[in-house]
Amino acid sequence: MSKSQSMENHVIAMIYNKTKDKPIFSAEIERRLGISGVIIRDIVHRARTEQNIPICAESKGYFMPRDKVEALRTIKSLKSRAKQNNEAAEGIEKHYTKDDQISLL
Repeated sequence: MSKSQSMENHVIAMIYNKTKDKPIFSAEIERRLGISGVIIRDIVHRARTEQNIPICAESKGYFMPRDKVEALRTIKSLKSRAKQNNEAAEGIEKHYTKDDQISLL
């Protein structure tokens, strides 16, 4: 097992036993493992997308949902942020397409 895979397993294990009522802050994971928040977010992203682990997050921290109802808040938040990011990207792109400028894409 590679060092990065071991780190990923540690992060997931730290989140795995946390609940919505007792989540774990990213700062706690950072402190315990000596890694940055960026690395933690990357690990969580890969766990969600490659392994379909339903890691949830709220302002209080990361946790594992007991059921889909608990996961829905995170699902809605992720979809909302994706929509907002797409709208922002389209706004920037429109700046470059007005006045017959060449499109970025």
